[in-house]
Amino acid sequence: MKSQTLPPITKTQKLILLLLYKFRFLTISQLQTYFNHKDPHRVKEWLKNLRDKKYIATIIDSKDITKPYIYCLDTKSRHVLKKENYNKNFLNRIYKEKDLTSVFINHCLSIMDTYLFFRLRQNKDSKLNFCTQQDITGFDYLPKELDAFIEVSNNNKETDRYFLELFDEYRKSTGEARYSVRKYITYSEEGSWQANTDNCQFPSILFIFPDERRKKHINHYGKAKLAKTFEDISLFLTTQDTIRFNKSTQNIWQKVE
Repeated sequence: MKSQTLPPITKTQKLILLLLYKFRFLTISQLQTYFNHKDPHRVKEWLKNLRDKKYIATIIDSKDITKPYIYCLDTKSRHVLKKENYNKNFLNRIYKEKDLTSVFINHCLSIMDTYLFFRLRQNKDSKLNFCTQQDITGFDYLPKELDAFIEVSNNNKETDRYFLELFDEYRKSTGEARYSVRKYITYSEEGSWQANTDNCQFPSILFIFPDERRKKHINHYGKAKLAKTFEDISLFLTTQDTIRFNKSTQNIWQKVE
């Protein structure tokens, strides 16, 4: 059987496909920030070309014409990503991406916002490794419901590690956040991280909330729970708007203590 000839794409367009695999959904403004382009015209050209070739699909909110277009993978991208040995189960259901719920799509977009936040504050001599759920499939020793595992390394070979969870309309229950506090205490007590990482220092935990009210609630709850454990756990909190709109280098994370 003759192999399928795919429409050609550039290296940058392939990178866009890899980003869409990693984060699932992206907007033009996010890609513009990623590529550090002041003018979105070039990004729009890349996306239009990929869409015309059926590598990506566009999600348009017909009820709100002011809402930015959202992009996701489409059927032909499967043939490109298959060569990268990516998750076959995911690749086989790529055609369903554009039909997923808006709350899940917005959750994924917020994870990309968080990645861009870390990337923009990255020192030129440091290395950022931002692993989404797509990247950590198969790492069974990591905590459940993890949105991202982050490593930031510097020239001194020192590495800071983080577990990230986002609580929004997709995971809106305050009870889920309380459960996650208890989950990390149990996870640390059981020693799964230490056993699988040659006793690397336990990662700091980052929680992102949709508003200050829920952030304050978990600050009080977390303080009470952490006071009762002998585990050395660092929990930090912030909000989605702080991540999305903060352009300074000041610390935005409130430590629970």
